[in-house]
Amino acid sequence: MIRLILVVLTIILACAITVFLTLNPGSVSFDFLGLSGRMPFALAMGLFLIATFGLLVIWRLVLGLWTAPDTFRKFQLRRRKEKGFDALENALIAAAAGEGELAVRQAARADALLDRPALSRLLAARAAEAAGNLPGAEAHYEAMLEDPKSRLVAQRGLAQIAHDRGAHAEAANYAKAAFDASKSASWAFDALFDAQIAQGDWAAAAETLLEGERRKKIPQDRARRRRAVVLTAQALECENSDSDMARALAEKAVTASPGFPPAVVLAARLLAPARKHKRAEDMIKTAWSSQPHPALARALGELRKSDTKAKRAERLRELAASRPEHRESKLVLAEAALDEGQTEAAKSVLEPVLGLGTPSARLCALAARMARQEDDDPAARRWMTRASHAPGEADWSDIDGEGRAFAYSPDDWKRMVYAYGDEGRLTHPRYERFEIAAGAVPENALLEAPKPARKAGAAPEYAAAPRPPDDPGVEEDDA
Repeated sequence: MIRLILVVLTIILACAITVFLTLNPGSVSFDFLGLSGRMPFALAMGLFLIATFGLLVIWRLVLGLWTAPDTFRKFQLRRRKEKGFDALENALIAAAAGEGELAVRQAARADALLDRPALSRLLAARAAEAAGNLPGAEAHYEAMLEDPKSRLVAQRGLAQIAHDRGAHAEAANYAKAAFDASKSASWAFDALFDAQIAQGDWAAAAETLLEGERRKKIPQDRARRRRAVVLTAQALECENSDSDMARALAEKAVTASPGFPPAVVLAARLLAPARKHKRAEDMIKTAWSSQPHPALARALGELRKSDTKAKRAERLRELAASRPEHRESKLVLAEAALDEGQTEAAKSVLEPVLGLGTPSARLCALAARMARQEDDDPAARRWMTRASHAPGEADWSDIDGEGRAFAYSPDDWKRMVYAYGDEGRLTHPRYERFEIAAGAVPENALLEAPKPARKAGAAPEYAAAPRPPDDPGVEEDDA
C-alpha cells in the first residue's frame, strides 16, 4: 500500500513538473570548445538526466570490475559456509538417529569446511559417541578442555564417558571441576553426586548434597530424604570404629527425615549405650506415627534391657495406640499379649487379621505360637507347615534371621538413596532376593516337642528334666 502511494505521488509530481515547464518553456544556450547552441530548457534538462544516468552506469561497471576478485572470494566463502552448515546439520541428524558412521563422515566434512574449532570438535566427539568410538570421543573432549568456551561441555562429555565405563572416581573429578567452576550447571551436581554414591563416598556425597541444596539444584524434601539415607549409611560404616561419630550421624539422619525407619532404628541402638533412652523412644514413636514398621517395634522392645516382659508389653501397647487402625499396630498388640501369656487377648486381635486374605509366613508363625500356648500342638505344627510356604512380608524382610534390622549391603544402600530419596519408598532387598523364611522370627518358629502324657494321679513335673521315651513312668503320646 505504501509503495502504491509513493508511485502515485511520483506521477503527480512528474505531471506537475511537466505542466510547469510547459507553461514556462524558457531556453538554454551553451558555448563550449568552439561549439555553441541554444535549446529549450526542458530538452536540456532531459539530456542532463540521461548523461548523469550514463555516467552512473559507467562508474558502476568500473567499480564492479575493480572489486570482482573480492566479490568472487566472498561468494566462495559464503558457499563454503553453506556447505559446512549443511554437513553440520546432516551430522547432527545422523548422530541423533544413531547412524554413527555417517555422522563421523559428515562431522569430518563440516570440520574441513567450517573454521570453528570448538564446534567442529564437539560435533566430532558427538559423532564418535554415536558410532560407539568412546576413545575417539574422549580424545576430542580432551582437546576441547584447552578452550575456556568449550571446557564445561568437554567436562560433561568426559564425565559421562567415565561413568559409562565404570570409572566413577574419574567421573567425579570431571564433575567436581565443573561443579566448582559453574554455579548454574545442574548436570554437574547430578553427575558429581551420582559418582560419589557409586563409589560409596558417603561423606563427600553429603557435602555435595548440602551445596546442591544451597544452590537450589534439588528440591528440599528430596534433599532431606537423600541426606537421611546418606548419613545412615555413613553412620553404619563407622559404627564399630567410632560409635560417637556414628551416633551423631544417625541423629542427624533422623532430624533430616524423622520417618525413615533405618535411621531411627540405628539411632536408637546407638543411643541406648549412652543411656539416652527417652530420646530414642521419642524418635521411635515419631517414626511410628508417620509409618509403622516392625523394626521400630522391635527396636523399642529391645531399647531397655532392664524391662520386664510386662513393662515391655506396656511400651509396645502405647506405641500401637498412636496408630491403632494400622495392621502393624495390631500385630504388635498380638505379640505383646503372647509375651504376657494372654492368649485370649492375642486371639481377639490376631484372628481378624488372619481372615484378611492369605496369611503371610509371619502371621502363620504367630498363629503357631498362639496355638502352642493353648497346648494345641497339632494346630501349631499345621501353622508352621503353612509358614514354610506362605508368602513373605516386604517390611518384615528388613529383619533377618538373626534379628538384625536393615542389615543391607553397600549396594543396597546406594539403591536406597534414590528409592527413598527421590520417591519416599523403602526398598526391601531381602524380599526382592527371596531371602525370606519363617525363621526370620526365631522365637515364633521354634516349637517345643509335644509334652509326654502323664499317668493319672501322677504329680506334675515343673522343673524336672524330660525323661527318655523308654522311661517306665511315662506313656508316649499316641498322636
